[in-house]
Order: sequence, then structure tokens, then C-alpha cells
Amino acid sequence: MNLKEKFCKKDGAEKVDEAIYRSLIGCLMYLTTTIPDIMHVVSLLSRFIHCASEVHFKAAKRIVRYIKGTLSYGIQFSCVENFELQVYAYGDWAGSFNDMKSTSGYCFSFGSGIFS
Repeated sequence: MNLKEKFCKKDGAEKVDEAIYRSLIGCLMYLTTTIPDIMHVVSLLSRFIHCASEVHFKAAKRIVRYIKGTLSYGIQFSCVENFELQVYAYGDWAGSFNDMKSTSGYCFSFGSGIFS
């Protein structure tokens, strides 16, 4: 996702079929368990399930193209001897144009597993 790209409910673009958009976002949410780097943008696009436009749908399709290009990437769980706790966090303070809500997230890595 382009860092300067902001989504809003009334962007002037044509509306898309709600069922297709909801299905696509649901599939992408399922994929976030093994591809956590898409979690931020998928959660951002899920805010617009009931008012999705062509702009939102194109962004979701861009995620699908990204996944297709990075199929060999992902989380691989394996046995490790050295357990080291690592923490990753992100934040987008007041990034929503509609209600000025913030988006933040975190995940912990311990050994070969990741959890939050």
C-alpha cells in the first residue's frame, strides 16, 4: 500500500458489489495468519465492507497481486534451540479521514512462532 494513500467512505468512485468485496476481504484476513505483513492494509480495507468503492476494490486486488508475487515468503514454524523474544509494532495515528481513528498493532515472536 502506498503510504500516502488514504481511504474514505465518500471518495466519489463507483460502488462495487458488497458480497464480492466482503468475500475478498475475508479471504485476505484468513491469509494474515501466515502473511502478517498484509495485516495492516487488510484491516484498513475491512472498514469499508459496507461502502466499498472501486478504489477499495483495486487496493484489495493489489494485495492479491502482491501475494501472488511473494508465494515463497511467509512464516515457517520449526524447532529451534535458542528462544529469543522479539516485538514488532506499528501505528497510524489519526489516519482515517472519516473519524480520525488510529490504527496500531503488534506481534511477538518467540522461537519460531509468532503471536499477538
